[in-house]
Amino acid sequence: MGLKKYIIGSLLLAIIVFGYTFSIASGDYKVEIAEYSLILPIALWVVLPMVLLLVLTIIHILFYGLKNYFTIKAVTKDSQAVISLINKRLLKETSTANFQNENFKEIGSILKQVDIDVTNSNFSSEDKDLSKTVEQTFKIKSGQYVVAKELKLDSQNPIMIENTKNRLTLDDNYALEILKSPANYSQEVVKQAFLKAVESKSMTSIKKVLADLTLDNQMVKALLKKDSQQNPEFAMTNDIILSTIKKVTLTNTDLITIIKDYKKLMTPDQIIKLFEDLAQEKEEYTTAYLYVLAEYEMVDKMRDILVNSGANEYIPFKALVDLKDAGKHTYSLDALSFK
Repeated sequence: MGLKKYIIGSLLLAIIVFGYTFSIASGDYKVEIAEYSLILPIALWVVLPMVLLLVLTIIHILFYGLKNYFTIKAVTKDSQAVISLINKRLLKETSTANFQNENFKEIGSILKQVDIDVTNSNFSSEDKDLSKTVEQTFKIKSGQYVVAKELKLDSQNPIMIENTKNRLTLDDNYALEILKSPANYSQEVVKQAFLKAVESKSMTSIKKVLADLTLDNQMVKALLKKDSQQNPEFAMTNDIILSTIKKVTLTNTDLITIIKDYKKLMTPDQIIKLFEDLAQEKEEYTTAYLYVLAEYEMVDKMRDILVNSGANEYIPFKALVDLKDAGKHTYSLDALSFK
């Protein structure tokens, strides 16, 4: 029975009882409490408890109805918060969602600590935002690019990073756009953009963005490899090459590979000067410098360095000098171990 029907029915019953009582006892009845007295018709005294009970019942129903309303509203709100939390976890975002219901608090606490992914491309949900998120993440995972404004994610977000990488794969020109503002992207994205630019753009374009970049070993080696293949007119100067190498820690084996690449571009004097300066900056690169000297038969310069070295240092180069001094010129430097 609805509340409206209950009230109407109760009032009708009270009216009937009042009418019947009044018909058999139409007089009044006086109630005295201390100095206060109240005179009402007998029929009204009979009906009054019924009306009071009706009022208390309505208050009771309204109280628990209102309480139930707020409980359902809280559950609905918590349910929406769970969906929102799932949506954020799919996007690899953190959430500050708060829950009112104790059971939902436990669920929310668990969801905040786990990674969530969708493996079914046919995923469907009545929540449009959740469905859109799943659709977008599937596109990104399949190598497609989703317009950044649609994702509304921070540039450091893993989903956004993967999405940006997809765009780099699809759009060569985007690489230079990233390299012009490297602070707006993760180093992972900057690195991929740089390697993409080295692969597809001219050294003239790359040199314009070098100043603001943080390079690692792979990036430096790729850059120098590209530079060694340029027309001398567009290649980097020794000073730029030197400052670039100084930013990272390459092995002597890496440097020897670089030497072999630059032999096609630089004159012997340029290469010797470059690696002489490099060895002066970092003593551990003396091996690479000795390799250059040996490559160009600069035996006297090699001897000057080796004579001041320790007994167990640069042994392959000392052996090579001894062989040269003994008139044995058929030995190849690359046949000796200089690691």
